[in-house]
Amino acid sequence: MDRQLFGRASLKNLEDDLLFLESHGLFPEVYLPGEVLDTVGEKDLAPLVKWRENGNDVSLHAPFMDLSPGGLDPRVLEVTRLRFSQVREIVEIVRPVNVVFHPGYDRWRFGYQKDLWLNNSLEIWSEVVDWGDKMGSKILLENVFDVVPDHLIELKEKIGKPLGFCFDTGHFLLFSDLSLDGWLSAMGDSLAELHLHDNFGDRDSHLPIGDGIFDFPRLLSELDSKGIAPLIVLEHHSRGETILSLKKMRRYLEDQRKNQDRNR
Repeated sequence: MDRQLFGRASLKNLEDDLLFLESHGLFPEVYLPGEVLDTVGEKDLAPLVKWRENGNDVSLHAPFMDLSPGGLDPRVLEVTRLRFSQVREIVEIVRPVNVVFHPGYDRWRFGYQKDLWLNNSLEIWSEVVDWGDKMGSKILLENVFDVVPDHLIELKEKIGKPLGFCFDTGHFLLFSDLSLDGWLSAMGDSLAELHLHDNFGDRDSHLPIGDGIFDFPRLLSELDSKGIAPLIVLEHHSRGETILSLKKMRRYLEDQRKNQDRNR
């Protein structure tokens, strides 16, 4: 299956990042940090709008630091809603294919009471999915501290709307109590995006793929066997790491194509 490959871009260095990504055949996923959202305007977003008008895809990553969409403190929820509202304004201008959010569940902070998080999350996520759907953008929840996907699947079922998922390989290595196949099977056709980076199971180091312990060829094989082709984001903090991952990913994809041809 054809794969769309993306790399990270920053609003603070948007034009240069877009030139870099374009030169390597990559699409951008732009992170929207909270401290930037108070000042960003249409002029700042113009390079993204032009990119989209040229027929190219864009993905956005919503802010997450200090936010808690399933939190109990009304003031924290107020700030979370403010940030999500600012994201909505950007989505309305840019019209990205995906918008990735962190779900905010952590079993330690919520005392293993997933229902507490779930019930408190329903309203805000229902609203976000509604406006994403109206703008033609998929709203995706990413696994972060989530040890199993059960609560994410239950949230999707309760909302009853087109909520999707982003699977993060680094977070899976650090926190998961479930197998890779278990996650992919649970997310199924709702898996619309991958965040690919590597580590050794000790910290979220965002290493180039293949430099840690995650089995990326197996991930691609599992997805292919299930007929799922999410877009792929090489999620790194430097251009050098992105290039290293891009070379390895293209090699993995070429090996996969050769194996498919042999098996026909």
